Amino acid sequence: MCGIAGSTIDPAGRRASAMASAMVHRGPDDHGIYVDPDCGVSIAARRLSVIDVAGGHQPVANEDGSVWAVLNGEIYNHASLRERLRRRGHSFASGTDTEVLAHLYEDYGPSLVHALEGMYAFAIWDGRARRLVLVRDRFGEKPLFYAERAQRLLFASELSALRMGLEAEPELDPAALDAFLLLGYVPGERTIFEEVRELHPASMLTWSAASCRHEVSVYWSMPLRPKSRRETISQLADEGDELLRRAVRSRFAADVPVGMFLSGGLDSALVASIASSEVSGVLKTFTVSYDVGDVGEGTAARATAERLSVDHREVTLTSDEVATSVPRLAGQLDQPNADPALLALHAVAGFARRDVTVAVGGEGADELFGGYPRYRWMHRAALVERQTPALAAHAAATLIRRAPAGARLGRLADVLEPAGFAARNLNWVTAGRRATRFELYGPRLREHDASRWLEADRDLSGSRPGDVAGLAMALDQRRYLPNDVLAKADRATMLVSLEMRTPFLNRELAEFSASIPASIHLANGGKAVLREIARRIPAIAGVGAAKRAFRVPMSDWLRGPFAPLLRHQAHAGSLVKEGWIAPVALRRMIDAHGSGEADHSALLWPVLVAGLWLDHLRGT
Repeated sequence: MCGIAGSTIDPAGRRASAMASAMVHRGPDDHGIYVDPDCGVSIAARRLSVIDVAGGHQPVANEDGSVWAVLNGEIYNHASLRERLRRRGHSFASGTDTEVLAHLYEDYGPSLVHALEGMYAFAIWDGRARRLVLVRDRFGEKPLFYAERAQRLLFASELSALRMGLEAEPELDPAALDAFLLLGYVPGERTIFEEVRELHPASMLTWSAASCRHEVSVYWSMPLRPKSRRETISQLADEGDELLRRAVRSRFAADVPVGMFLSGGLDSALVASIASSEVSGVLKTFTVSYDVGDVGEGTAARATAERLSVDHREVTLTSDEVATSVPRLAGQLDQPNADPALLALHAVAGFARRDVTVAVGGEGADELFGGYPRYRWMHRAALVERQTPALAAHAAATLIRRAPAGARLGRLADVLEPAGFAARNLNWVTAGRRATRFELYGPRLREHDASRWLEADRDLSGSRPGDVAGLAMALDQRRYLPNDVLAKADRATMLVSLEMRTPFLNRELAEFSASIPASIHLANGGKAVLREIARRIPAIAGVGAAKRAFRVPMSDWLRGPFAPLLRHQAHAGSLVKEGWIAPVALRRMIDAHGSGEADHSALLWPVLVAGLWLDHLRGT
């Protein structure tokens, strides 16, 4: 795992070096830079040593030095690719996967991407063609940002690093800030800064020195239409089990210690059970618990660990610790991310880093195999719309909302209320923030409404007629998974120099999941295929009856250790001072939450994260 950077006009290598130096946490073990002496293109890397610890220095070149490569991530099939290349006459100076990229490009050019299985963001400089190629993995596990200024293209693994290569500090993008406060993350290729972009997953950027221009193309996409499958759940589980086992074995291959995160839910228990039986040695697992609230996963994780006979470790994240760690963590992020699980994952990653260099997690299982309850509610809502007159449905929803408050009653009212897929899905994934966020907006945000372009991707909306659950899954795979789930996982772990891997995002396994209709995935409470695989493993049969992940007691924390931080934001935070947030409205919402009159966690947490992040950016 590494941090990579580069510039197309950098003859002394100063910009690439400055950007790489800002990512020591991504690569504390080594660093390197290459500058083309003829045209001044530079590429640089910081390295966390995982494969060929002693010999994996980057950048790496082919035999004659005409092709240079830097890599952030892992190419899981690098060993088989190396053997194939050797048979074609290539010679290797190391065992690192980065060197495979240089030789593979020499034979196949940009088409090399179709041979790769892994998580990666890499850059290749082709000195003969005077061409720079940037590539991001299929699901967006590894980040890659770029900006073009005055015919100079710069790229880096993190926004904070990219800023070190720019001559002037980029301005905040108001539309992106609104999207963040709505979703809790910045979606798509947009970033929190104007004129700075993130390369889409499964995309390739090519820049030519002849034209000083770049082009972006997509090299892979998930199949949108499932097959008409006749197999039983048992037969599907046979195929899924074999694919998952191969994926798990590949994610545990490393020249350094590997462990895994265990939440006590189905996904991590399934991976841990496979790993404990197929990986040599005793598996080390890690989880997190809390000193307040009732959402900790410690008990469930311990029970799973005992069944699997693994070496299990647990860290407790206390209220006192989060009060001091959250401002530091928010400031370390290259752009704000309000996924509450970031706090838990960062804590357990730091704890695990004492024993392992690589950790395996269960990210992607919910989006690929239909795990979120929202998918089933979306399906029910579509049935109601088809079978119930709109006026009757609206009247029933109104009556339910007048009943005593309850999460399931509220969701039932939402199901009955007539609405199209795009609007309903956005309302549900934003936890009510779509309307309430405007109450807090100051003059610099009042005119912005990112929901106008966030309701659904146009090319998805007509791809699955009548299949709203499948459409919701496809939308999450395209937006929520890369921009929130995987971005959170990357930053939480790499800030403590820990590499994280995800078996469920194996290409073959993902394409297998996409071939299955959503109705099959949603059977038996969701993730029907994974549940059937788990049912066959006695040690974890019955695990994960309810969805579990690294949740946090956010409501309690916002009334407790985060309350002083919130009050400071309302009085002297940069969001307020710069006119993004209205202070009086924010203080009113803080008071209502603190008194227990209402639970405003869904909005107060993104505001706090954005405020702490902006304070750090401004140096206050």
